[in-house]
Amino acid sequence: MTTSTIKPAGSEDVPPVGKGVVRDDLGMGMAGDVGVAAAAAASLTKRDSEEDTWASKGYNYINPFVHRIEIDSHIEVAKVYVLTVLLLPIRVVGCVLSLISAWMFACIGLYGMTLDDLKEKPLTGWRKQMQYMTARAMRMVYTSGSFHYVSMKGRAATPKEAPILVVAPHSSYVDSILVVASGPPSIVAKRETADIPLLGRIINYAQPIYVQREDPNSRQNTIRDIVARARSTDDWPQVVIFAEGTCTNRTALIKFKPGAFYPGVPVQPVLLKYPNKYDTFTWTWDGPGVLRLLWLTMTQFYNRCEIEYLPVYTPSPDEVADANLYANNVREVMAKALGVPTSDYSFEDVIVMSRARDMKIPFPGDIVEIERTIERLGLIESQRDAELCQSYHRLSNTDRLDIITFAELLQIDLKNPNLHKLFALLDHRRMGAVSLKSFLLCSLFCKYKNSELMTFLRALIHLYSESSQRIDRESFVRLMRHAGGKLNEQKAQALFYALDTDNLGYVSFEAFAEHTEKQKSSYKFLYHKSEHIRRSKAAN
Repeated sequence: MTTSTIKPAGSEDVPPVGKGVVRDDLGMGMAGDVGVAAAAAASLTKRDSEEDTWASKGYNYINPFVHRIEIDSHIEVAKVYVLTVLLLPIRVVGCVLSLISAWMFACIGLYGMTLDDLKEKPLTGWRKQMQYMTARAMRMVYTSGSFHYVSMKGRAATPKEAPILVVAPHSSYVDSILVVASGPPSIVAKRETADIPLLGRIINYAQPIYVQREDPNSRQNTIRDIVARARSTDDWPQVVIFAEGTCTNRTALIKFKPGAFYPGVPVQPVLLKYPNKYDTFTWTWDGPGVLRLLWLTMTQFYNRCEIEYLPVYTPSPDEVADANLYANNVREVMAKALGVPTSDYSFEDVIVMSRARDMKIPFPGDIVEIERTIERLGLIESQRDAELCQSYHRLSNTDRLDIITFAELLQIDLKNPNLHKLFALLDHRRMGAVSLKSFLLCSLFCKYKNSELMTFLRALIHLYSESSQRIDRESFVRLMRHAGGKLNEQKAQALFYALDTDNLGYVSFEAFAEHTEKQKSSYKFLYHKSEHIRRSKAAN
């Protein structure tokens, strides 16, 4: 579910292991233990495989952050490889030449100007004409890369009619085709993009609103700049804002961030569609990487993009006073026009999933849905998961629990529909069985994800060791896998040997806590609270 595949017809559908998950370094902390490390690594891989699985196959629901590509035709697969040899090099050369041309136009247009000059007033005269030339050259980058057809529907409003363009769904790096195909409007970009070779000058020339991430007042300053542009009487270009704030797979519109709606001015909703046979450009949190997407996109004969301008949306007094209300209402209009539902997911959920992936929690792609289901079952506030951890090593067959045993262990009515949903989410191979360990890791992560990492690790002790006073090396290394990627196997083993000064073959968790407390500058990540990872209340 989680990786893109070019799969010949008739090939076996093997459940995938999560792409892109950071593996532990198999290097050793002490000489002479290579054989032991290899055995331990093999055991870790076998027992903890679900921690490397990005998303479950067991329950179908709309997850806007998961994307797959499956090309299952022998002819299509052959075409990709043939065009890789015959067409891809030509396209790459065309893209590079077009990009260099755009850079040259931008350099000419920016001659004698500073970033402060670009922020002060809109371009006029020959500089404005050169800006159009830059946009046309950038359009040729997309043409060279296979986007020969860009169709426009609806009427594009003028900057005075709608100072802000609200664009959705945001699904790909290709979405910037809107900027080069219409206007060009301004964008909101990170300040670091100004320093990117070639592209930096081109982006500067679009007179973007830059976000200074190192500035603690960045959010307020960005909103202030958007408001100033939107309400200015000068002839500024429209500001393009991708309101979702992150890429999705276009199956639903996630919550809009309110930045585009704080000015309280009319906005024009703009829809992006890609009516192609294969979706080779959707770039989501859980899916193929950008290089693979570029390869598959540029080895198609052509691709299409459709830009649809909806009527200008003029806010009511209530919407002007409440940016979130304004954002939700515009989202409803756009979702209806697209024929897709809205979703309670948001950009912040990507942070949660990324955190879960880094901490080796099973099915990080599903962790938000798992959390909502666990909360509906009343398990977030319950101590049942802690009790099951304490007795974990006394329980039998914990890797293959059927729905009846699972319900008994959680002390939940077997008829509860949310129990069946949770079971399906955890049953990633659709085998009719789930792992108790996977459930406990997910449950404890949802409960402690805003706490110090040390608190979370303490809660996991009994999943890996019968006693917190006698944690052997293998169990210690397993436990440290959940330290957010900061303690790989090599570092965890070195730390174990540093703690086991008497060569007893085991350490206590308290010794670990005391050691890291004393060297807090080296282990501050264990004591950092991730307060930005919020947990929204589950919908009823």
